[in-house]
Amino acid sequence: MAHYIQPDIGRIRYRDGMADLPPLRPSDRQLLTTLRLHGELERSELARLSGLPRSTITDALVRLRRSGVVAERTMPASARSRAGRPPRLMTLAPPSGLVGVLALTHGTLQAGVVGFDGTMHARQAMQTSRENLENGMVEPGLTLLDRALREASATRESLACAVIGLPMAIGGLGVQAADPADARPAQAGPSQPLLRRRPLPAWGRTDPAIEVRRRLGVPAWVENDANLGALGEGTFGAAAAMPSFIFIKIVQGIGAGLVIGRRLHRGAAGLAGELAHIHVHDDGVLCGCGGRGCLMTTLNTQRLVDLIRELHPGAVTMQDVLLLAMGGEAGVWRVLRDLGRTIGRSLASFCVYMAPDGIVLDGILGHGSAPVIEGIREMLSELTSPAVAGQVRVVVGELDSRAELLGATVLARENQLGRSTF
Repeated sequence: MAHYIQPDIGRIRYRDGMADLPPLRPSDRQLLTTLRLHGELERSELARLSGLPRSTITDALVRLRRSGVVAERTMPASARSRAGRPPRLMTLAPPSGLVGVLALTHGTLQAGVVGFDGTMHARQAMQTSRENLENGMVEPGLTLLDRALREASATRESLACAVIGLPMAIGGLGVQAADPADARPAQAGPSQPLLRRRPLPAWGRTDPAIEVRRRLGVPAWVENDANLGALGEGTFGAAAAMPSFIFIKIVQGIGAGLVIGRRLHRGAAGLAGELAHIHVHDDGVLCGCGGRGCLMTTLNTQRLVDLIRELHPGAVTMQDVLLLAMGGEAGVWRVLRDLGRTIGRSLASFCVYMAPDGIVLDGILGHGSAPVIEGIREMLSELTSPAVAGQVRVVVGELDSRAELLGATVLARENQLGRSTF
């Protein structure tokens, strides 16, 4: 029977009630707190971070696994950095029930039914955009979720909680999204160009989690879609062995999620990772964010498509561009490599300051990732020391469109387990 620790009271919450845990020793509490703060850990990491002797950890893990409080799993093959026997990861046992996920990202509204362990039971999707959802994303999202529940032979009563992913900064809702697809040129004066963004629809200035919580009768949280993608790749995908990394979205809108020490970093007002607004030109046009020369004003996804269309008139979407990249078309590779170099200039400074383990590109980029990675690596080699450039891995994600859905289960698990100390 699946269960989880209820913070601060030392009891296990089951689907049908509560049960007392065996008495927790100080070493047990220290291990549980360490796992809560740092997520999945190998035994060596658990010893280092908890400060407890290996023998004490071994005894405590036997007790906690027997009680069903701690679980163990094999590290994914893609995350292993050495040959030999696959490492085992210790983690808090997942909560019971299923997670309902609604994610508006990549021009798609997705709904998923996912287990806390990352098992994808079902998902449904529809092509749409923020502007097309005149009455909000909750009603169509819940319609898709109901379809996914039926596909999974489950009901709303099976859900333990829900997570909503949106392409905007979530530090208080109402912060405008950094989505280049929303950009349109205008004039701020006789000679001063300004890039304005269409205002958020009215529903985008309210928290959809409130309505989802009311409709489903379970806890619900909202999070930036790039942050969810980072959580997904960091737990189940290409960054599983990277304690610190930056996850970059490019295909539909430009954004990023930042993980430091296996913890999502949102920054002040949730603005960390607003990659579309990195400064790339001192004399660039003014941006709707108030800055000058932002990336979204010069080389956003729509601009990329426009550049490619000059050579390939049939290219009207970013997906068309990626199909051309798959065929190795030289002009497309050049443009995508230039994008990588532009992003790489700012990432180089970030890598010097933070010395991350890696940079992960959204897996949806697919075959278009190779030239972008090439451009990023060129800038890291040119603008950082060999020691920094040599340690930073630049890879494409493994989860594709599943990244946000799986990342939502990580967020849900953290929120369900809580951050309190035992």
